[in-house]
Amino acid sequence: MTGRAALQQLLAHEGPLSDLPFQDFSGSFVVLLARPDGVWLFHDALGIGKAYEARGGGVISTSFLACMAALAQVQVDRLRAQEYVLLGATHGCETPIRGLRALDPTLLHELRDGSTTPVHAPAQQLRAPAPGRFDDAVQSTVAAVQTEFQELTRAHPGRIGMALSGGFDSRALLAALDHLGVAPQLYVYGGADSEDVRVARHVAGALGMPIRTIDKSALERERPPLDRERLRANLRFFDGLPPDGIFDRGSDQATRLMQVEGGMLNLNGGGGEILRNFFYLRDGHYSATDVQAAFYAGWLDEVFPSATDREAFLAMVPAEILRSLGRPDDSPHSPLDRREVELVYTSYRLRWWMGRNNACAARYGTFMTPLVSPRMVRHAAALPLAFKDHGRLEAAVIRALSPRVAAGPSAYGFDFGRGPSWRHRLNVHLTMYRPLFVRHHSVRVQRLLGRLKVPAAPLEWQQALGKGAGDEWLRPQALTRMDQVNRLMTLRALLEIGP
Repeated sequence: MTGRAALQQLLAHEGPLSDLPFQDFSGSFVVLLARPDGVWLFHDALGIGKAYEARGGGVISTSFLACMAALAQVQVDRLRAQEYVLLGATHGCETPIRGLRALDPTLLHELRDGSTTPVHAPAQQLRAPAPGRFDDAVQSTVAAVQTEFQELTRAHPGRIGMALSGGFDSRALLAALDHLGVAPQLYVYGGADSEDVRVARHVAGALGMPIRTIDKSALERERPPLDRERLRANLRFFDGLPPDGIFDRGSDQATRLMQVEGGMLNLNGGGGEILRNFFYLRDGHYSATDVQAAFYAGWLDEVFPSATDREAFLAMVPAEILRSLGRPDDSPHSPLDRREVELVYTSYRLRWWMGRNNACAARYGTFMTPLVSPRMVRHAAALPLAFKDHGRLEAAVIRALSPRVAAGPSAYGFDFGRGPSWRHRLNVHLTMYRPLFVRHHSVRVQRLLGRLKVPAAPLEWQQALGKGAGDEWLRPQALTRMDQVNRLMTLRALLEIGP
């Protein structure tokens, strides 16, 4: 059910609201429901949707900027500002603005008396039985994807659009739709010589489907230079602090609106990594600190103004990882079950990083990431890791859903119809068997090898923003990626321009 039918069913529920089958709700959302027994707010089971609260301001909203405007005084949370710049999002309820926090998405909130009830325990995602054979895993995964897409296309019988690239997840989307006889409107991002464009055009051509090529770099060059008014418009469009930052001339906004024009449902393959070994870790036990070293260490030590800053950051990330799993946050070195490590991707990364992107997209149209849902997460958490390695399982699922979509090249150098090549397997193994200590310091190793070019903000960005403030949070000259520079300047712009 969706729309009015789902609403009527929700309103007809007479028992305690905590008895609702929350694990059966797909999508990313926040629901506000008034009943005789209270005024309730709850999130989707994965916590992708967000509601924010301005402490002392009396405001709760799905808009970050609305809550910021309600604060009596705007101050920066130094630690969370560093997290946003370095990792792309704040992975917990606190935000870079002190006193502005996200409501805990794992709780049912009663707004009149402020009480809460736990409803989305992470352990609920670890209850599915594990398939014993690879073929059984493929068959059950195909069945789960089919069910998800059958429900999706019934709920949204109109036009569907999606970006096609050279990767696994967009091909899985297309295969699932093709299996149901649905032909989406395709587009691909990139210049004429990019691998994504080459692969997408080949696949679309073989299927006899038209595809639109969108070169965002060319769109950016055609637009007027960035100025303060454009920055203000970008802040408002992206509701403050998007994962990619706001420093562009408006091409990002234009392409997002294009994706949903005319009421089109836009599908995105985000979260499809639940079907693969996302962290590239071998089977075995790892701690929250190990996960941080493997994936959340893309920075140089000297980016922090002091050793105290660095140590606080190193303690915060494992603590939030443990909180996302419902575990005490005072044991960052204790081993986790391997399935819990896989769940970190959903409960930590997707909930907070992808959640911001989904929230931005949902402000302007119908947007879904159907490869990640409570059903799919439960199923994927039970899959043996060996089946996920190298993308073997997802390639087989694509092939089972639609052999014709699986056929043809990919960005990984092999045909999904044939499965991972030995070259791809070797490349994956080089990462999986790299010691965690080396992975933790991979940025420093790249710099020592001369492979790391320190990014600098374009003059146009600097002129649009002006001097700004904020160099005390991080040392800009020690940032290692342009997206980090963009986010640092985005936070400065938020403070300078305001909501």
